[in-house]
Amino acid sequence: MLKRIYQYLLFACVILSVSTIWYESPFQKAILIGTWVVFFIDYTVFLYLSKDRFQYIKKHPFDLIALIPLDTIFQSAKLARLYRLWRIKTITKRFSNPIIGKAMGMSPGTWFLTSFVFVIISTFPFYFYEPVVDSFQDAAIWSFGSLFFIGRFSVEPTSFIGKVVIVVLTIVGILLHALIVRTVFHYVDRIRKNWTSG
Repeated sequence: MLKRIYQYLLFACVILSVSTIWYESPFQKAILIGTWVVFFIDYTVFLYLSKDRFQYIKKHPFDLIALIPLDTIFQSAKLARLYRLWRIKTITKRFSNPIIGKAMGMSPGTWFLTSFVFVIISTFPFYFYEPVVDSFQDAAIWSFGSLFFIGRFSVEPTSFIGKVVIVVLTIVGILLHALIVRTVFHYVDRIRKNWTSG
C-alpha cells in the first residue's frame, strides 16, 4: 500500500515537473525545487540501500548528473533551459520506472501501436482548440512531433486543452524513448553474452 502511494507521489511529481515546460506560474520554481528534493531523496536512499554503491552509480550516471544544479551555473539562459529540460526528462524516466517495467513485458509493436493511438487522439483537440492550427494535417504533425521530440517540436500551444494534451504527449514520448533505449541495451547485452559464451 505504501509502495503504491509512493509511486503515485512520484508520478504526480512527473506531471507537475513536465507541466512547467508549458505553464508559467508563480509555483513553477517551487515545483521544480520540490521535484528535485524528492528526486535527491529517492536517489540517495536507493544508493545507501544498494549492496554495491559504485555499481549503482555506474548504472545510473545520468541520475547523478541530474542532481547537480548546473542550471544555476550556466550564464546562457538557453543552456540553462536545455539543462532543465534534460533534467526533467531524466527525472521522468526514473520516476516512471514501474510503468516502464510493466511495458517491458509487452512487445515493441504494442508500444508503437499505443503511441500511434495517442497521436491520433491528440490530433483532434489540437485541430479544434488551437487557433494557430490551420488543418488536420498540421494538427497530426504537431502531435507526432510532440511525441517523438519530447514536446520540443515547433509547437507552442496557447489553449488550456492544448497544453494538457502536450504535457501528456511529452510524458508518453519520454516513456517511449526510455523503452526504446532499454530494449536496445537489452538486445546488445544478449548478443554480447551469446558472443562471449559461444
